Amino acid sequence: MATIRSFDKPFELVDYTEELLVIPNTWGLVGQMGIFEEEGVSQHTITVEKIDQSLNLITDRVRGERNNMNKDYTRELHSFVVPHFPLDDYIKPEDIQGQRAYGEANMEEQLGMVRARKLERIRRNHAVTLEAARMQALTAGTVYAPNGTVANDWYSSFNVIRKEVDFDLGTAATDVIAKGEEVVAHIQDNILSGDMVTEIVALCSGEFFSKLISQAGVKEAYKYYTSTQEPNRNRLGSGLYREFVHGGVRYIEYRGKYNGSDLIPAGDAYFLPMGVTEMFKTYFSPANKFGFVNTTGEQAYVFEYAGSKDEEIVLQSESNFINMLRRPQIVVRGHTST
Repeated sequence: MATIRSFDKPFELVDYTEELLVIPNTWGLVGQMGIFEEEGVSQHTITVEKIDQSLNLITDRVRGERNNMNKDYTRELHSFVVPHFPLDDYIKPEDIQGQRAYGEANMEEQLGMVRARKLERIRRNHAVTLEAARMQALTAGTVYAPNGTVANDWYSSFNVIRKEVDFDLGTAATDVIAKGEEVVAHIQDNILSGDMVTEIVALCSGEFFSKLISQAGVKEAYKYYTSTQEPNRNRLGSGLYREFVHGGVRYIEYRGKYNGSDLIPAGDAYFLPMGVTEMFKTYFSPANKFGFVNTTGEQAYVFEYAGSKDEEIVLQSESNFINMLRRPQIVVRGHTST
């Protein structure tokens, strides 16, 4: 064990023990599940053509009478601005000069170590921002842009109303499976893509999940739920999520939060289909640099520049993305009034 000078008494030596790292939970379930497909675009706006391929039953006619007339599909053009998320940092000589390295008793700070630490934090901040933005799209149906540079509501844009189901989990007589069937039926009726849904998943707040597994009609099923085949139930693996399959729906507890705000509103659950394509998409646009004009966007960018006076190293980063609900009508909000 190393000894270092005391902070309180300059002439006193104290033991330097192992550092205490306070690491925030990295909530990345939406990214891990691959709910949002990713696509790079070359412009700072995306344009989507909505084509309604409606069908009509053909009525009979008297021979010789004017025939029924076919019609072409109707279409609409929608354009959306991609928000810009920059994050910069810099390294000064005083960050290194006379500084002890993080977590080390007798090692001086090094430029490479400072750079790596700052770059890691920048990258993680971009990652958690993307996760939070995707959750906002799923729960609120809006584009993440807290400063208001972009404002868009996917339900308003596509003129649809979100389906909501009250699970009434505080009532012992509630048929939870029937409530789940109502959700499944709505998704099947409104997916309108020809895709085969492989699974219905519910991302649940802690409050909703706790009420679900303690509901009178569910409690016994949860008690005998086979945990050996579902390690997430016992918070193994990532250590963050519990799950429970009931009535053909996979309920996943997601307690994610940043800066004290829950990513899923308390008491809510959001149901969505898995195994389908072109439902939820994240579009990335290029960096705001001459060298990247009209290039395909990447998830994030980091640039390093040396100051002209040899007094600082500038780290510039940015991410440009928009999370789109291409079929917002298939996201169902579950809640419980009891």
